[in-house]
Amino acid sequence: MSENYHIAEILKKLNEYKRKYYVNKLIKGLLISLAIFLFVLLTASWLEYKLQMSSISRTIVFSVIGITLLYFISRYIFIPIYHLLTNGKALSDKQAAQQIGKYFPEIDDKLLNIIQLNELSSQQNSLIAASIIQKSEKISILNFKDSISIKSTNANYLPYVVIPAIIVGLILMFAPYMITEGSYRIIKFNEEFIPKAPFSFSIKNNELKAFKGENFTLTAELNGDELPNELFIQKDGVKQKFEKLSNNRFQFNLKNLQKDMEFQLEAAGFNSAQYELLVFEKPRIQNMNISLDYPDYIGTTSERINNSGNLIVPEGTQAEWLIQSASSDKISIELLNDSLLFEKASKNTFRLQKSLTESSYYKLNLFNDKASYIQKIDYSIEVIKDKYPEINLQPINDSIYFRQVAIAGEISDDYGFSRLNLIYTKRKGNQIQQTGRIPISFNSDARNQKYFKVWEVDSLLNEEGSILEYYVQVADNDGFNGAKTSKSATFRFELPNESEVEEEIKNTRQNTEDQLDMSIKSSERSNQKLEELEQILKSKRNLNWEDKKLLEEILKEQERRKKQLEDIKRELEKNQAKRDRFNKNDPDLKEKSEQLESLMEEMLQDENEELMEKIKSLLEEQDQSDEFRKSVEDLKKQEKNKLKEMERMMELFKRMEIQYDMKQVGESLKKLEKEQKELAEENTSEEKNTDSEEKEESNSNESESDNKEYGEFSSEEERQKALEEQKKVNEEFEKIQKELREIEKRNQSLKQPNPLNDTKEQESEIDLKQQNSLQEIQENNKSGASEQQKKSSEEMKKMSEMLSSMEMGMEMEMLQENIDDLKDIVDNLLKLSFRQEELMNNFKKVNPSDPRFITLSEKQLAMKDDAKIIEDSLTALAQRVFQLESFITKEMGKMNESMQSSIDALRERENGKAIGEQQFAMTSMNNLALMLDDVLEQMQMQMQSSMGMGQQSQGNQQTPSLSEMQKSLNQKTKELSQGQKEGRQFSEKLGELAGEQAKIRKMMEELEKQLGKDGEESGKENGGNAGDISEEMEKIEEDLVNKRLDRRLIERQQKIVTRLLESEKAREEQEEKDERKGETATEYERERIPNAFEEYIKEKEKEIEQLRNVPPNFTPYYKNEINKYYNRLKSKENLIR
Repeated sequence: MSENYHIAEILKKLNEYKRKYYVNKLIKGLLISLAIFLFVLLTASWLEYKLQMSSISRTIVFSVIGITLLYFISRYIFIPIYHLLTNGKALSDKQAAQQIGKYFPEIDDKLLNIIQLNELSSQQNSLIAASIIQKSEKISILNFKDSISIKSTNANYLPYVVIPAIIVGLILMFAPYMITEGSYRIIKFNEEFIPKAPFSFSIKNNELKAFKGENFTLTAELNGDELPNELFIQKDGVKQKFEKLSNNRFQFNLKNLQKDMEFQLEAAGFNSAQYELLVFEKPRIQNMNISLDYPDYIGTTSERINNSGNLIVPEGTQAEWLIQSASSDKISIELLNDSLLFEKASKNTFRLQKSLTESSYYKLNLFNDKASYIQKIDYSIEVIKDKYPEINLQPINDSIYFRQVAIAGEISDDYGFSRLNLIYTKRKGNQIQQTGRIPISFNSDARNQKYFKVWEVDSLLNEEGSILEYYVQVADNDGFNGAKTSKSATFRFELPNESEVEEEIKNTRQNTEDQLDMSIKSSERSNQKLEELEQILKSKRNLNWEDKKLLEEILKEQERRKKQLEDIKRELEKNQAKRDRFNKNDPDLKEKSEQLESLMEEMLQDENEELMEKIKSLLEEQDQSDEFRKSVEDLKKQEKNKLKEMERMMELFKRMEIQYDMKQVGESLKKLEKEQKELAEENTSEEKNTDSEEKEESNSNESESDNKEYGEFSSEEERQKALEEQKKVNEEFEKIQKELREIEKRNQSLKQPNPLNDTKEQESEIDLKQQNSLQEIQENNKSGASEQQKKSSEEMKKMSEMLSSMEMGMEMEMLQENIDDLKDIVDNLLKLSFRQEELMNNFKKVNPSDPRFITLSEKQLAMKDDAKIIEDSLTALAQRVFQLESFITKEMGKMNESMQSSIDALRERENGKAIGEQQFAMTSMNNLALMLDDVLEQMQMQMQSSMGMGQQSQGNQQTPSLSEMQKSLNQKTKELSQGQKEGRQFSEKLGELAGEQAKIRKMMEELEKQLGKDGEESGKENGGNAGDISEEMEKIEEDLVNKRLDRRLIERQQKIVTRLLESEKAREEQEEKDERKGETATEYERERIPNAFEEYIKEKEKEIEQLRNVPPNFTPYYKNEINKYYNRLKSKENLIR
C-alpha cells in the first residue's frame, strides 16, 4: 500500500477519536452543569423560602446563579458542542496523538512521530514515506476511540447529579412549595413579594358583588397551624378590624356601598392579596299599587293598596299589580310554583293581573342588564275561602198538645245567605207518607243571625204512630263557587201512643207529689224555726247574730218554697193539658183539677211578700220593736195556714189521681174485654168456616178430612198466632192487676181512705179462664179455647161493671158523708155565732169588777175550745172536698185569732177591746157559715146530678141571669129594712140575705173566670169592672152580717144591678162575635208562641241591628273578625248564664 493510504487511515481514526473526545466532554459538561443547577436550585430555593430575601438580594442571587450556570454551560456544554460542530479543531492531531499514546503504551509516541513525519514528507519523501508505512503498519491494527471510555470517565459525576435530583424529587413530592415558591420569587427577582404568613387567607363569600346603597357582609377564614386572634381589612388607606365569629372565622360589614372597592386582609403583620368588590346599580321598586276588585256578591267595593304587598282577600278577587321601578328591564313574580312576567306598560312601569284563588307566598324579581334582584321580604296572599254556612237548631217540641214545634236557632256565614228552609219527612213505621219544604224568613245581609218559626204540625201528627223527622237547611250566597248548603242535626217529633201518654202522666204526677211533699216538709221546718224564734223573742229584747241568721234562713226557706209551688202549679197545668189533648179527662176530674189549680194560684198570690219585705227591712234597720215582733208572729200564723193548705192540697191531689186511675183501669178493662171477645169470636168464626168447608169437600177430600179433627186449628202457624195473641191479652190483664194493687196502696195512704171493694175474686176467675184458654190453644183445641175466651171476656165485663159501680158508689158515699159533716159544721157554726152574740151582749152589761165577769170569761174560753173542734172538723173535711176554697180556712183562722185576742183582753180586764174582738169573731163565724152553706148547696146539687135527678129539667129550665137574681135580692133587702130590725129572726134573715149575696158574687166570679183568666180585664171588655163589682158585693155582705141595713146599702145594691145589666149586654155582643171560635182553639191560639222564645226573639232583633252597624268600609277580613268577636262575646255570656 502507498504512504497516502496509511496516512489517510490514521487521520481518519484520529478524527474519530477527537469526535468521541468532545462527545465525552459534552456528556461530562452536561452532568456537571446539571449537578451545579440542581445544587444551586435546591440551595437558592431553600434559602429564599426560609429567608424571603428582598428584591435586591434575590437579584444578586439570581445574577450569581445565572453567571454560574452560564459559565458552566458555556464551558462544559457549548464549547464541546462547538468543537463537535467544527470537527474538533480545538484539539490538534499532535495533542490527540499524545493522548492516544498515553492510553496505548505500545504506541507511545509512534503516532506522534507519524504525524510529524507526515508534516516532513514533502521534503524527504521516500524515507519518510517508508518510515510512515513502517510505523503505520504497527498501529493500524489499533482503534483510537477505544482509548476514551465515556461510561468510566463520567461515572464519577453521576452521584453529583443523582443525589441532588433525588432530593429535589422528594421535596417536589412532599413539599413542592419549598422549591416552587423560592424559585418563583428568585426568577421574579424584580418584583416585591409579601412575606408569606404561617396561615392562609380565605374569602368565604361566593362572589364579591353587591348592589349600590346596600350593605355587604364580608366573611373570611384563616387556615393554618398558628392563627392570630385578630383580622383587619385595609381599604382606602383605612385599617378596620373584623368581628370574630369563631376561632378562625371573621366577619366585617361594609355599609352603604356606592362604588367598586379594592381591599386587602391583614393579620399578625401578614397581608393577603388584593381583592376587589364590584358594586352594581340595583333595580328597585319606587312605587307599588295593588288594585283589588272583590266579587260582587260579597257587597264590598273595590280598593287600592299602596306600597304594601301583603294581601288578605276573599276568594275570586281580581288583583292588579302596578309597579314603578328604577334600573329595571323586566319584573317577574314567583307565585304558586310558577313564574309570571309582568307586562311592561311604559319605560319604568310594569303591570300584572291575576285572579286570586289560593293562599300563598310570593316574591318579586327585578332584572337589569347586569344583575337580578329578588325582594328579600316574602309577601303573603291569604285567600279567604268562602266557608260553608254554619247552622244550629234548637227546637222546642210541644210535648203537651203536640200541635206545634218552635223552630229556633242560629245561622252564620262569611257573606250572607240565599235561602233557609225547614225540610221534613212524615213517617209511619218504615213508610214515608209525606215530605215537604217550608221557607223560613231571614235577613239575607246579616252574617250572624237567629231565626225563629212556629211550625203547625197538628195536621201532620194526626194519628198514633206518626213520626216527623225534620231539619233546617241553609244556603249561602257564594257567587264564585256556587251556593253551598249546610243542614242542622235531624230531630224527631213523634205522637206518643196511649201507654207512653199514661207513663208521662204518671211521671208528672209523681213529680208533683214529690214536690208537694218537699214543700210540706219545708213548711214544717219553717214552723219549727218560727216557734224557736218566737221563744227567743219572748226571752230576749235584742236578737244576736245567730238569731238573725235563723230568721234569714226562714225567709230564704219561704222564697225557695214559693218557687217549688210555682213548679207544682206548672206541673198541674201540664198534666191537665196533656189529659185534655189525649181525651184522658172527664168533666168531673177536669173540674177538680181546675179547682186544685185555683187553690194553688191563691196560695201563690197569698205568699206574704209584703210581710217578708217588711221583716227584712226591720232586720236590716236593726229595729226589733214590738212592730218587728208582731210581724214575726203574723208570719208564724200565716205559715201555719200555709202548711194546712199544702197538706190539704196533697190529700186532694191524691184523691183526684186515685179517681183518675180508677177510671183509667175501668177503661183499660173495657178495652181488654173487647179484645178478648174479638179473639173468641175470631176463633169461633174460623171454626165455623172450617166446618162448612169440610162438609162441602168431604166427598172429594175424604182422606184429608180424616186427618183433621173437629175444632182443631187449621195450621201450626194459626195456633201459634192465637197463642201469642192470648198471651198478649193475659199480659195486659196482669198490668191492670198491678194498677189495681197500686191504687189500693195509694188509697191506704190517704188520711181517710175511700171505700174500695175487693176485686181479687173476679181477678182470680179471669186468670183461671185465661190460663184455660192458653192450655186449650196449646192442646190444639180451638173450640175449647174459644169457649174459655168467651168466659174470660164475660168475667172482664162483670169486673168492669163492678169497678164502675164501685167508683160511683164510692163517690156517692164519700159525697154523702162530706155533706153530712158539712151540715154539722154549719149548724155548729151558727150555734157558736148565736152563743157569741149572746155572750157579747152580756159583756156589754157588766163591768170588769162584776163577779159575773169571771163567769162570762170562762164561757168565752169554753167557746174557744168549741171553735177548735169545728176547726179540726173543717180541716179534715177540706182534705176531701174540692169546693172548699182557701179563703174559708183563712176566715177560720181570723175567727180563732179574734177569739184568742178577746180572751187575752179579758185577762187584762179590757172589756171594750174584748167586746170588739168578739164582734170580729162573730163576723167571721157568720161569714164562714154563709160560705159553707154555699158549698153545701153546691155539694147537694152535685149529689143530685150524680144520682141522675133533675138533669133533664135543669136542661130545659131557663136559668135566671145575675142581674135578675140581684134584683130579687135587692127586693128582699128592701122589704126587710122596712120591718122589725131586732131579734133572732131578724139576724137569721140577714144571714140568709148575706148568703144569697155571696152566692151571686161567686157565680159572677166563676163566670168571669170562664170567659177569661183575668176577671178584671174581662169585666172591662164586657162593659163593667168585675173586680169592682165583686168588692161592692163583699161590702154588702159585710154590712148585712153586721146589721148595717140603711139607705146607702140599698143604693149600692141598685148600682150593682145597673152594672150587671151593662156587663150582660156587652157579653152578649162579644159572644155573637166569638160564637164560631171554640174553647180549644182559643186556648191553642193563646199558647202559639212559647214563652221561652219571647226573650230569644228580642235578642235576635238586637243582634241584627248590631250587625247592621258594622262600618261598611271594613274589608271582608275585618268584618269577619268582628263577627267572630261578637260570637265569642255571646258564647261567654252563655257560659255565665
